[in-house]
Amino acid sequence: MNHLQEWAASGVDHELTQLNVRALTGNSSYDYLFYADTLPRRNDGRLRDRILNRYHHLDQGGWWCSGVDLLTGNEDLWGCFKPITPRHSADRRKVIKYEHPPQAETGVFALRVPLHIAQKIAARYDHPYDAATHSDTAFWQWFADHPDIPLCLTEGAKKAGALLTAGFAAIALPGVNGGYRTPRNDHGERTGRSRLIPQLAKLAQRRPVYIVFDQDRKPHTIKAVNAAIRQTAYLLHQQECEVRIVSWDAQDGKGVDDLIAQMGQAEFEAAYREALPFETWKATTFTQLTHPAQISLNDRYIPPLSIPHQAQLIGIKSPKGTGKTQFLEKVVADAIARHQWVLVIGHRVRLVEDLCQRFGLQYISEVQTHPDGSTGGYGLCIDSLHPHSRASFNAADWQDGVVIIDEIEQVLWHGLNSSTCSGNRVAILKSFKTLMQNVLGGRGQVYVADADLSDVSIDYLRSLAGVDFTPFIVENRWQPTTEAWDVYHYSDPTPDRLVHDLEQHIRDGGKPFVCLSAQKVRSQWGTSNLEAYLCQQFPTLKILRIDSESLADATHPAAQCLEQLDVLLQQYDVVLTSPCLETGVSIDLRGHFTSVWGIAQGVQAENSVRQALSRVRENVSRHLWIAPFGFNTVGNGSTSIASLLDSGQRLTQLNIRLLQQSDLTGLDDLETGFQAESLLCWAQLAVRVNAAMIHYRDRVLAALRGEGHHLIPVLEPVPLPIAEHDPGQEPSPSLGDVVAEVRDRNYQDECSAIATAADLTTPDYQHLKKQLVKTPDQRRQVRKHDLKLRYGIEVTPDLVERDDQGWYQQLRLHYYLTLGRPYLTERDANLAQQMILQGDGAIFAPDFNRSQLGAVIGTLDVLGISTLLNNPQRQLRNTDADLVALQQLAIANRTFIKAALGVGIAKNASAVLILRRCLEQLGYGVQCIKCEGQRIPGKTKRSRSKRIRVYQIEPPNDGRAAVFTAWLQRETPCDPDGWPEQPTSLGLTPLDEGYEQLSLFA
Repeated sequence: MNHLQEWAASGVDHELTQLNVRALTGNSSYDYLFYADTLPRRNDGRLRDRILNRYHHLDQGGWWCSGVDLLTGNEDLWGCFKPITPRHSADRRKVIKYEHPPQAETGVFALRVPLHIAQKIAARYDHPYDAATHSDTAFWQWFADHPDIPLCLTEGAKKAGALLTAGFAAIALPGVNGGYRTPRNDHGERTGRSRLIPQLAKLAQRRPVYIVFDQDRKPHTIKAVNAAIRQTAYLLHQQECEVRIVSWDAQDGKGVDDLIAQMGQAEFEAAYREALPFETWKATTFTQLTHPAQISLNDRYIPPLSIPHQAQLIGIKSPKGTGKTQFLEKVVADAIARHQWVLVIGHRVRLVEDLCQRFGLQYISEVQTHPDGSTGGYGLCIDSLHPHSRASFNAADWQDGVVIIDEIEQVLWHGLNSSTCSGNRVAILKSFKTLMQNVLGGRGQVYVADADLSDVSIDYLRSLAGVDFTPFIVENRWQPTTEAWDVYHYSDPTPDRLVHDLEQHIRDGGKPFVCLSAQKVRSQWGTSNLEAYLCQQFPTLKILRIDSESLADATHPAAQCLEQLDVLLQQYDVVLTSPCLETGVSIDLRGHFTSVWGIAQGVQAENSVRQALSRVRENVSRHLWIAPFGFNTVGNGSTSIASLLDSGQRLTQLNIRLLQQSDLTGLDDLETGFQAESLLCWAQLAVRVNAAMIHYRDRVLAALRGEGHHLIPVLEPVPLPIAEHDPGQEPSPSLGDVVAEVRDRNYQDECSAIATAADLTTPDYQHLKKQLVKTPDQRRQVRKHDLKLRYGIEVTPDLVERDDQGWYQQLRLHYYLTLGRPYLTERDANLAQQMILQGDGAIFAPDFNRSQLGAVIGTLDVLGISTLLNNPQRQLRNTDADLVALQQLAIANRTFIKAALGVGIAKNASAVLILRRCLEQLGYGVQCIKCEGQRIPGKTKRSRSKRIRVYQIEPPNDGRAAVFTAWLQRETPCDPDGWPEQPTSLGLTPLDEGYEQLSLFA
């Protein structure tokens, strides 16, 4: 194939190829390649023999490509040559397909652009292009003069040609690291900072840049490319460029030219539109596994494997439903046969119990120790992995055994971030680190498994162990073909149409398995309300609801469902599940369920949505509605680890400075940097969650596509002609309205049931609080008692509803900002003291920041909120001097404010909008009371005035004064965050669900 055919096969325009590529034969290639002054030559100017011998393959010819020198505008000396017969590297492992001028500084491929392509690019961005001034080299000067036009940066001249042909301004590097240089000495040691090469630096000034590198499947290549992208993007950011990363499925073509040639230009256009901002992309790289696999598979089910006894950390990455748990059963059986103890760690009680049953082990609550006090192993939740739990776990007692952690990614996130671990987080992390040191530093083994296993989990465990070893990775790259799901997905703003189709599916005799994001009665699309709605529509059908409430209700059919799940499920026509069944459960029932349906409202992590859909192993169709954006972000919501950790550190330091005003001891020796490796892992997982929330729907669908499933959009029906409407006839309610009506009715009934529940004595309350299994009446009694302790007033249905809407958080801020200010320091000091005692002088910064209110109140003070509250009758305008100062201060510190208050502020937010967002945290509003004209000098009579909106603070009328009175009557107002399991001399008592979350598994 000659060069014209080769470039045409890559989708490159014929005229563009002719301008930039030429065939070379015989010795002519030497003239193009060997121009560097530093090349070793003889006295007569001829190259040394060793050079000629290395490049003798050039004699057979090939093609040469070079473009425009962006620094001079002339023809570029630098370029590349593709020989017909390539040479091998010195170690013979790699074929060198392209030759670049040796010992010459690398450049970029800024190809000469023919007129019709220049006009095509200009038209794409609505810019005029003067054909009269065009020349082959003039395009790049025109491009430099238009910094609003994005630049595509790719690797390899042909790929730049393909992008230019498609109408995108593109230059190419000779390799992924070719965009920058790092100064080094003769020993290869770095002597200065990396910098962009001059040609790229000239073109990439305050301009959008899209990095379009190859998509590869080899782990070590992915790791290298990611590192190059990070460095290049960072340097481009220094040039004030907005950097985005374009990616696509590697099976559609490794390079962008392959993608365009094989899949069409439209496929690249879609990838270009979906390009991720650099920080968001960087967060997504934390989902990758780049550690090389010692065992690579492509099997439907993991076969029997021989794991070397000397392997310490064994990571198993295999798609869902491929037998990871079955493989671990054999691992456990072999360990027991060798008389080794086995410890199974999970994050949900029911799921760990199920694993223990499959492994032939006992759950911690059933463990009976041997006469000598030892045990052969058991399973427990990571919440109980500390000495103060009912397990009385002592990591020092566990050495040289086998640790099993299935669904490792979710287990670690639960241990590092969940509220159920917050009261004992430091103790849990200390125990976990000691366990990893004892097992991985001795003769034990740790098995971790996950369909989404990543470097984050592997590297975290290695860092905890503190010993240098290579993890043993088993990677199964099998993807479904005949077993791939058909995933019908809805792009509607609400799930109404999906539920309508679900309803019709049931009417047609279908038996669906439905995965939902929520369980609470107040959630419109949660398990409780959808169950009530479907029972209303299908009163004769058997419908099973599986969620945290039904599992904990001994009177409910779902209570013991995990023990014989397949047997129970086949008795029901419709099954509704909450995220309690998203991991660790395999439903192998065949011929019963006809479909799987899902409503993902943006609460779960994106991998949790996929986990839930895969619980039913049978290949039946999936039907899915996903919220476009998620809202369950972490910290300040950033996708940058540096930003997340920096704002958290600032918040910690501020809280400690405020605590120093109290008499709290131990602050000087406080270990605020406890377990840096755990904090880093928390941040890596957090930015991963935040990145997924930004593009929630797209991320879930992309991950499903990456698993090999078939995505089928459910198109909106063509609207029928609108019939003439009778003015006297009420329009039919939408399905969403009908479900909302069911929700409202059920919710009011639930609020009334809580308010009228029987009162508990203190001993009965404390007993029920710790009881895992509760009847609905007992659950309501506990909730009523919690509310009485929390607010100190009579519990009414209205109070229950207000509490569900976050009233307590609003009242707490308002109280400590005003009447309760004298108690603020004492309140924070008590909680900090308890955390310090529990952590033996150490705190985990994210938990500590969540427990403290000092920085939150201080931030509101600095913004002037307290002053504004003192004058609620004042008329407010965006032009008021104090509001302008508030606006400037808030925008300048918006990252910190997001971390402290949870309030997101846009760069262009008005002063009143910022004020409204802050006051919403207190339950206050801001209303527009009028508009007034403002004369503008120099304008015509018609346009001489500008309408100015005038606002006023709207205080809440919700009866909070009675609550404040009750709180003031207490020596120290109650607050649940971070409270201990038992009252202490600090005056803290367990009053609400915050306490329950802390002690539930202890």
